[in-house]
Amino acid sequence: MSARRVLMGLPMTVLGVLAIFAGMPMCATCGGHGEVVTEAVRACPRAVELLGDDPSPARLGVACGSTQTSGGLGTASWHLPYSGSRARGTVSFDAEKRGGDWRLLTAELEVGGETIDLLTCSGRRASGPEGRLAQTNADAATADFDGKVTRSSHPTIPVGAVCRGTLRRERGATTARLVVSCGTAEEGKLYDGTGSFELHVGDASRRDDDRTEYEDKRVRAEDGTPGCRLSSAGASGTLTLWDAAQPPEPAYEIVVEL
Repeated sequence: MSARRVLMGLPMTVLGVLAIFAGMPMCATCGGHGEVVTEAVRACPRAVELLGDDPSPARLGVACGSTQTSGGLGTASWHLPYSGSRARGTVSFDAEKRGGDWRLLTAELEVGGETIDLLTCSGRRASGPEGRLAQTNADAATADFDGKVTRSSHPTIPVGAVCRGTLRRERGATTARLVVSCGTAEEGKLYDGTGSFELHVGDASRRDDDRTEYEDKRVRAEDGTPGCRLSSAGASGTLTLWDAAQPPEPAYEIVVEL
């Protein structure tokens, strides 16, 4: 009996299920991230050893996950079958799209009871498509910090007082919001404003060597907040707050080592 006659004799529901199983892996790779996943699998010697030559998404199988894209941004999270000339396994991955390019955040292969971290194995832990490192100067930035006052002419905040702050910058923005509290809880926030912000990325696979610059030159008479400058390099930095005299309150400057 020919394969065509066998298929013609199957109920439509069975044919529908077969079509779904055949289409699932294809749907899981059609968002543009499939090439990045396959590159990671083929670049891992242990994955090739277990799966065999030319591992790729299996033509038939169950894949589950989702892909969401909007312009040059997107996210994807999938579990899908992969097969080669020797064996069949499952690849689970999370990926993100920035500037039109996909990069893997996590990727694991399960085959024959063994689990392999594909990013570590293939040397792609910090890289995206074409080996490009992911962190850029346009990334979002968040920081919580504290430090001690090393110099102060403020009437109520002495040298040795503790200042704490939070900085938030949206991805791609040229400004950030900074909130700083110094001294006791009763004294409350000393600064809550928005200023210019620059992020200078060092090694793009690390964040402990980045440099940041925040500056708000306007004083309270101009925008209701003191002047503020924050410079940091890695885990250390300097915060400076100042204000012009507004009688009866005197001018002051506070320097905090972070």
